[in-house]
Amino acid sequence: MNNRSNHILNESLARKYQSGEKEALKELIRRFNPQLRSKIYFHTRNKDSIQDISQDCWYAIIKKLEEVKFQVGFEPWALNIARNKSIDWIRDQQKERERKSDSDQESSLSVKVDESELRDKRVSELRQSMNLLSDAQRIVLELFYVENLSIKEISSVLGISSGTVKSRLYTAREYLKKTIK
Repeated sequence: MNNRSNHILNESLARKYQSGEKEALKELIRRFNPQLRSKIYFHTRNKDSIQDISQDCWYAIIKKLEEVKFQVGFEPWALNIARNKSIDWIRDQQKERERKSDSDQESSLSVKVDESELRDKRVSELRQSMNLLSDAQRIVLELFYVENLSIKEISSVLGISSGTVKSRLYTAREYLKKTIK
């Protein structure tokens, strides 16, 4: 059957339903649903959405079909409903993505703020504890961790043995472990 014949038959089935023949609706749905689903996919490009949107379309079509006076025919009218329902679905998806993005950003920002506050607190505790170390221990720690010098290099710079550098590092670390929780 060609497209023209399909249009005429679908139009005829819609008019039969309007005049009270309830069985005409079943045949109309069977014949027109593939075209409706195709139009929905054309707009959404989402196979998972087709079933839900087509059900919404048929609900709207059936609800309005009893009183509508076709100006352009059944198919353009029904496909316009499918287009509008598809656009509504797309807008809902965009809003959901925006809500999720906003939520993720708020969550990320909250985590960053929490991490930053925690880091600042830990740095402050470390500085306070380091101020309580002897000058010799603090200098060895700074050369090792801040300047990234090796034990041998620290030994050479300070003119002390490697064993003394290791001892001061160990003592300073142990003290910091106890004072910083």
